[in-house]
Amino acid sequence: MKSTFLMCSICFLFAQAGSLLAADSTNAPPKGVHTVKAGAFKVEVKLSGAFGPAKSAAVKLHPKVWTDLTVKSVAAHGAVVGEGTVLIEFETEKLDRRITDSQRSLESERLNLALAKAEHQFASESAKLDRVAAKLAFKRLGEDLKHFQEHIKEFSVKSTHQSYASYSNSLAYAEEELKQLKKMYEADDLTEETEEIIIQRALNTVNRARFTLERAEITRLASLKFGLPREVEDRATAQVRSQLSQERLKATFETSAQRRELSIRQKQVDFDKAEKAHAKLEADRKLLDVKAATNGVVYYGEFIRGLWTGRKHLAAKLRPGGKVMPNEIFMTVVSPRPLIISGSVAEKDLRHLNLGTSGWATPTAAPEQRIPVTVTAISRVPSAPGKFAVTLAARLGADHGYLAPGMGCAVKLKTYSKADAITVPSAALHYGADQKPYVKVVAGDSTENKAVQTGRTANGKTEITSGLNVGDKVKTD
Repeated sequence: MKSTFLMCSICFLFAQAGSLLAADSTNAPPKGVHTVKAGAFKVEVKLSGAFGPAKSAAVKLHPKVWTDLTVKSVAAHGAVVGEGTVLIEFETEKLDRRITDSQRSLESERLNLALAKAEHQFASESAKLDRVAAKLAFKRLGEDLKHFQEHIKEFSVKSTHQSYASYSNSLAYAEEELKQLKKMYEADDLTEETEEIIIQRALNTVNRARFTLERAEITRLASLKFGLPREVEDRATAQVRSQLSQERLKATFETSAQRRELSIRQKQVDFDKAEKAHAKLEADRKLLDVKAATNGVVYYGEFIRGLWTGRKHLAAKLRPGGKVMPNEIFMTVVSPRPLIISGSVAEKDLRHLNLGTSGWATPTAAPEQRIPVTVTAISRVPSAPGKFAVTLAARLGADHGYLAPGMGCAVKLKTYSKADAITVPSAALHYGADQKPYVKVVAGDSTENKAVQTGRTANGKTEITSGLNVGDKVKTD
């Protein structure tokens, strides 16, 4: 009896369910037709991010000439340092020797330059005096030549003739004296021996006078024929040579000065080069005293767009004896607070984001927590193919002390929300020749193309801002 009642009850329930299903089937829209409704609609952008420092100081060296960056000692990865703390020390013995040699070279170039300037000054003053002396010498030679031609030459000729006449007279006097002696001795009582002696002496005097006269004649002829004309020629030649010397000094004065000045400029260039080279070495020496620019924590490696690279190869370099490369970021001093979040969005989501867009970050280390975030920067150039960098400010609370730069998180940003939005499946939209959107509205057994205005699109749905009403039916295929 009870079994029969149970079976009847079950049959009745199935019958009622069939009736309800039949009624719903009658009221449901045909397949491929969507009934327009108003409801909640939101657009969200999701991305993966990483907590990074808002303040950090990358450490790298930009040496001008010195490239041997051999590590002597280094702060440990994760060390807490204060501003001014020595982060890394380098071996400097070779560089110090190089600086000493450079200093000597610089002093040598300085002395060469000073000597060249002093020599130029001396040469310039000497050249001026030489020009004055050459001009004076030329003037004097001209005066001497004129005086010689006008006075000395004629007097020299006269003197030569006078000298010859004097010698001729001396011979005549000697011959006359000899003649008179012979006459006198013929008439006196002197002994023959005495006469011979006196006469011999007079005869010797005559012979000497005759020889002197012959020599004077030769001298007179040579002076008149050769000596005086040649002296005139020599004096004229000396004057010409003096004029040439004066002209040469005048012509070479500027050239010599320019050559010395060119030498000075070259030595100035050499000195400047040596000075710059020395200054670069000294600057590089100061550069090797690497100190923290701010308080923070030491990270080996760098943060790129807020993301820590954590380069493993730096561990081999950042040890005693290791070598750091110039212009390489090998260390970063990170301020633990405040933190920012760095991430990237797909290009399809970029248009939904604006500065100030807010949302939530879920730390990987604490999935149950929600941290308020706000977009503070959006890149307008790709950070990777199809990706654009985004930076967000994170509002951390007292219970977020565990968060550290380099930790990951998931970010959800609410870019649009409306409680009573009219939406249709995105597949229901069509575009005419003018590229304006329309939908196919079902009216009985026919359809009508109806222009619409669209809003946001998300999750396969598109908001219709005008053109449709609740209850309209649109085709979706």
